[in-house]
Amino acid sequence: MESLVPRLGVVLTAVRDLRAARSDDPVDLVVLRQTLHNPPREAGARSIASSIQERFPDAAVIPYVWHLVSHGPQDGLWGEGTRTLAGEPQRFGRLQDTPEVAAAWQITLQIAGVFGASQVVLRTPPGLTPGAIGEARLRAFATARAAEGIELLWESDGLWDEPTITRLTRELGMYAIAPALSATGRPPKKIPPRRWLRVDGLGGRRDLRAGPAEGLAMLLEAAEEPTTVLFAGPRAFENLRVFRRVLELG
Repeated sequence: MESLVPRLGVVLTAVRDLRAARSDDPVDLVVLRQTLHNPPREAGARSIASSIQERFPDAAVIPYVWHLVSHGPQDGLWGEGTRTLAGEPQRFGRLQDTPEVAAAWQITLQIAGVFGASQVVLRTPPGLTPGAIGEARLRAFATARAAEGIELLWESDGLWDEPTITRLTRELGMYAIAPALSATGRPPKKIPPRRWLRVDGLGGRRDLRAGPAEGLAMLLEAAEEPTTVLFAGPRAFENLRVFRRVLELG
């Protein structure tokens, strides 16, 4: 069976992280976490897109959904950004069907338009729990976004188990983002359908060593569909290069 070539991407905390990039880095997509905490206004978004495209002209640029859509005031991200919207705090976050959440989503949608993105990363907090309410909110949000031509890349925190995530991604046409390696550096035995993998680094060193990289490469060779691998953290570009060398040697 012919092996499937993975798409490789990086997760940037902010555009300044591009200083660690090299022109020959094999970057197919760039995910911008800044938009989770503190989304830029339109002019700032255009400047960010220009900086990324100057370094990686063929890379897709994908924003995170603003935390005012996904996280309530008790969910830990409030106060990390300077941009706000009018409204009672309890009416924001956790994918509620409120005018406040709808207004916050419009900010993310505008940024996606500037980036030319048809995908966004939705990070949900532990407070959005599995069960009737959590699933109903996620289903309504995903359905509304699909009607706008936006595909969700779901990064869930909390108690959502693999069977539930697999079922919802299939039913709602989403992808889920999951850790590529365990805390001990082991990849999963198999990649579930509709998954992107994220390499955050291991332990205090946060670097990807040859052994885990080789294990991940073998996992991708056995995958049934092309997989996207994202590299995050302060050594994202270094880890990307390590993984590229492993793929080339394989």
